[in-house]
Amino acid sequence: MSIDDGVSHTLSRPTRRGLLRALGIGVASSAAGCNGLFGDGGGTTTTQTQTGVDTDGAGRREPAGEFVGVAGSDANSLNWLFTNDTTSGAFVGLTLDGAWAVDDDQNVFPLWAEPSTDDGQTYRITLRDNLRWGGGYGRMTAEDWVYMIRNVFQGEDNWAGYTNAGDWFRQGEPIPVERIDDLTFEIRLPDVDPSFPLKPVMWGQSCLPKGILETYVPDKDTQGLQQDEEINQLQYTGNLGPYTFEEWERESQYVTTRNDEYYVRELDDVGEEWRNAPYFDSYTIRVISEESSRLNALREGEVTSAGIPPQNAREFQELETVDVYVQPQPFVQALKYNMRANGWRLFRKVPARQAFVCAVNKQTLAGNLYRGFAEPAFTMQPRFSKWYVEAGIEQYRFGVDDLYGPDPARRRMRRAIEGTDYRYDGDTLLGPDGSAVTLSLYASTASRTNQTLAELVAQEVESNLGIGVRIETVPGNTFQQKYAANSPPRGTEVPWSAGLFNGGPRDVSVSQEPWDMSVVLGFNTYPRTPSSSATFFRTRGNVNYYGYVPESNIPELYAKASRTVDEERRRELFAEVFEKLAREQPFGFLLMPSNIVGAQDELVGPTETFASGWNSQTYYFES
Repeated sequence: MSIDDGVSHTLSRPTRRGLLRALGIGVASSAAGCNGLFGDGGGTTTTQTQTGVDTDGAGRREPAGEFVGVAGSDANSLNWLFTNDTTSGAFVGLTLDGAWAVDDDQNVFPLWAEPSTDDGQTYRITLRDNLRWGGGYGRMTAEDWVYMIRNVFQGEDNWAGYTNAGDWFRQGEPIPVERIDDLTFEIRLPDVDPSFPLKPVMWGQSCLPKGILETYVPDKDTQGLQQDEEINQLQYTGNLGPYTFEEWERESQYVTTRNDEYYVRELDDVGEEWRNAPYFDSYTIRVISEESSRLNALREGEVTSAGIPPQNAREFQELETVDVYVQPQPFVQALKYNMRANGWRLFRKVPARQAFVCAVNKQTLAGNLYRGFAEPAFTMQPRFSKWYVEAGIEQYRFGVDDLYGPDPARRRMRRAIEGTDYRYDGDTLLGPDGSAVTLSLYASTASRTNQTLAELVAQEVESNLGIGVRIETVPGNTFQQKYAANSPPRGTEVPWSAGLFNGGPRDVSVSQEPWDMSVVLGFNTYPRTPSSSATFFRTRGNVNYYGYVPESNIPELYAKASRTVDEERRRELFAEVFEKLAREQPFGFLLMPSNIVGAQDELVGPTETFASGWNSQTYYFES
């Protein structure tokens, strides 16, 4: 799916910007990430009142009004250890700030903590002294972090099933983490990594009290940890986020209220706009699966903000009551191939994957379906990134000009079926049993744009490759649970597991339901720190649910670039990575859409920048 599809799911861990992406007012996430992935919309204006008024004589802005966000599908869980979708991240993120944010100028903005380093290899993390857990667990300390990282994130065989465990290992070894004092700990990287603070390892990272975790760590009690009531009811969040959890009605709404003890209000090193944050009395996220219903709510002034599909953008730009923001965003829209044992085996061959993107006219998709609010994608980096390099990619511009159409597509497919029992009978590809090949393609129920994308891809594949396509639609959370999540058969041992979305080798670990292709989930390209996307392309990557095994040294190049201090040399290494990815097509790169967001003009805060949403705690209503 794409950023404008109203489906807030990604497999990169959500950060503050991921939260805003899920609510339709952010620009970039991190699921995971990532964001959220596709702008969903968000917020009623029925209780808006004027803000920005000096009511206490001290010039403080007073909170007022209710913000009601909108998600296209419900969250999976409030236990963030076991989720990687942006709706779950959005829910939890309202109550937990995370370690730090990154502002418009790519500077670290300390929230709970501030990083520092002398050599770019050992990072000292200093916590604020006014962070307090709920549930009687006292002050947040460095011991909470070190215990969690060592025993959960780096736990033996990932016993806890933490979805981002791979972030805390280098070359298969755990990253050393040491407590220095009550409020300080060190992360000792094996190699220099000058971009570490900008990566989604500590940036936006949440924490749990040692007092909760030590109940489950000794016996590696995964089920107990998953079901812990204090975690699942967010009883531990204390003063650590702008809002406090009130209730969650499944498939309906998630309700939080302003946290009167929010730690930020005690700080002297933040700007005036943070003095009395947050500025909404409550923050509710409603689950509305129908895209048309979300848009109608925005049109009628019933919500504050909503993601807008490209085909509706012009209409909303003409409304006097709605401000429309067109924002660069990091998520690539791609055709994912299932290379695991319950997918189509030919997807394991590079020529076959190339054939599918040669069959799809990316320029037509960008211009017609996305109304010009997207551009063709050829590799794992957007053009606006300073790390993007055109050289080397030209020969792999599949899906445009002379690399689009039946000739380049079938030429590559014929190469892929050499030595197999597949063959062409006229224009139709036949399988080993002599019947015409038909593959499944999954799209999201929450987005008409996503479904139309699947229909257009299916038409192109059938016409240019002679392969039938059967379209299936599912909610984003259902796709994650039944199609992306995978594991070996019960009782089968595997040599390794990278978590929920990569349960082991592709010949053994499979999803609950079979599938062939999907456009449901989008992937973060990490324009600031491209090496963060390496997890998508490692055999043991924690989000490699599609079973990709690289043919070239892509993971090694990512690692080398990550530890390279000289920026020009790092850019050269990334250029090699992007060229190899453009050739191998681990998934079929299709488009880089813009994020289109509509907001009632009373909402003050969103911008048309990549980092819009990093300071969402300071947004407010203005009459």
